[in-house]
Amino acid sequence: METILRDINAVVGVTGSFVCNEEGHVIARLMPNVFDTNMLSPVGRTIAQTIAGLKIVSRRRVDDLDLVYDDGRLIVKNAGEGCLCILCVKRVNVPLLNLTANVAVKKLQEKFKEALPSPPIEKTETEAEAESKPVKKMTLAELMASNIRY
Repeated sequence: METILRDINAVVGVTGSFVCNEEGHVIARLMPNVFDTNMLSPVGRTIAQTIAGLKIVSRRRVDDLDLVYDDGRLIVKNAGEGCLCILCVKRVNVPLLNLTANVAVKKLQEKFKEALPSPPIEKTETEAEAESKPVKKMTLAELMASNIRY
């Protein structure tokens, strides 16, 4: 992921970049020393929650966030399983940055897919049969009796 972040940071006007997962944990960063992981973690969580909230409210996928401040700009690209956050100057060439960032997001999506755990092992026939049988509801007396050890 560091190579992907280097490509982003090579764009004129970009100060640094980092990647967060869906929970907002910083999993890769290439930022100036002023920004440590403890400082970026709350930002990652807030961004992840904001993207999730906007997705619920708008009922569609949120691809980009562009947050403009007095001293700079934070551009966030949604990568599905996480997000790419780019810190840059206020007057950055956004179309040029988007060209590089959109390619980086595709690469990040591939990295996230590689990191996913393997699919669960298929259940045996006896386990599948046991799950398909209806469960008998027990009365309070039966529950208490079943918990008594002799």
